[in-house]
Amino acid sequence: MRSTRPCSSFIALLTGLALAFSLAASAATLPKLDLKDLKGTSHTLSEYRGKIIVLNFWATYCVPCTTEMPMLSQIQEQYKDKIVVVAASVDDEGTQPAVEPFIHKLKVENLSVMLGASLDDLHPWGLQEALPGTVFIDQEGNIVARVKGQLQRPALERQLNEMLHHVQKPASSPAAPPQN
Repeated sequence: MRSTRPCSSFIALLTGLALAFSLAASAATLPKLDLKDLKGTSHTLSEYRGKIIVLNFWATYCVPCTTEMPMLSQIQEQYKDKIVVVAASVDDEGTQPAVEPFIHKLKVENLSVMLGASLDDLHPWGLQEALPGTVFIDQEGNIVARVKGQLQRPALERQLNEMLHHVQKPASSPAAPPQN
């Protein structure tokens, strides 16, 4: 007579596979993005792990970006120890020389302004061709929100506060039983 009980090694294998798929899903990697600062030094987003990243794709020829950049600079100043705004210009080689004067004109030098992004980079980040486009990345490197188009300050602050509150919220402990 055959046993109807599954082999314990088969169960262990299935459990291991389920765990591997679960871990792979929760530790999704961010799309690749090769950036350089205005001095030409290469950077990756992993350098900012542990901070909330506001990754903003913009261009000097984008009118809504001109409005958005000063607000992002103010937000960077307001939350300076908790977030980093990475302003990734999608200007091509022909318009990249305008980036630094653009930054100085708008007085947004406190932003982490980067070159090297392109309109093609918007797709893997889930922004299609929205410019400006913004991705919110938590301290562990997970994408938690996207905004296609111009940011609005109340929504931006609400998103950042939710992310900061989520991180700073202590693990809840079970409620103590009522005392009689």
